[in-house]
Amino acid sequence: MKKTTPILAFLLAAPLAAQTFEAGLFVGQQQYPSPRVEVAPGTTLKLEAGSRTVLAARLGYAVADLGPASLQLTAGFQPETRATLKASLTGLPAADIGDFKERHWSAGAMFNFKAFVAVGAGLEFRSERLSGSVAGTGDSTTYNRVWARMNAGFAVPSPFVKPFFGVEAAFPLSTRSLESDASAADALKSMAPKSQFGIYAGIRF
Repeated sequence: MKKTTPILAFLLAAPLAAQTFEAGLFVGQQQYPSPRVEVAPGTTLKLEAGSRTVLAARLGYAVADLGPASLQLTAGFQPETRATLKASLTGLPAADIGDFKERHWSAGAMFNFKAFVAVGAGLEFRSERLSGSVAGTGDSTTYNRVWARMNAGFAVPSPFVKPFFGVEAAFPLSTRSLESDASAADALKSMAPKSQFGIYAGIRF
């Protein structure tokens, strides 16, 4: 037992040696789909919500070095953002009918590859709170799904706190189509964000 104790201590301490905290802020554009559904022969209803600028805070924790990459656990929160909801029928111009709102919290894991231009790729679970109102009537639902997230950027060398900045893109791995008999919750899910592009910056310590 005495011989295995140092080995066990080393295995437990090795991941701790790689621990690095990160606090960052994402600023960018969030895009929405334009779902369509046939409401009558030859007539299609189209819903649209314009792209919105969003802010999201994120915390990261690097738990292990794996050769040229490090494994990082992340958690984040994006406050509610509101987009104008428009609808149009075949051959008619779009008209404002209400609004669409979304916010989410997330948890995930990233592999960050060390290089002059650092590249990261990973998955995160997002619990998206969706809500909308049309003609004064509102509804809301929660949409849980996995997103892929990728970024690339630079870190400023420093002995203690390391500022970093770069670009980031994210896409959901699942979507919901709009059906003619869709419930209010399913209709909201068909409008859920389809992508995000922006700048990610912060500090590591």
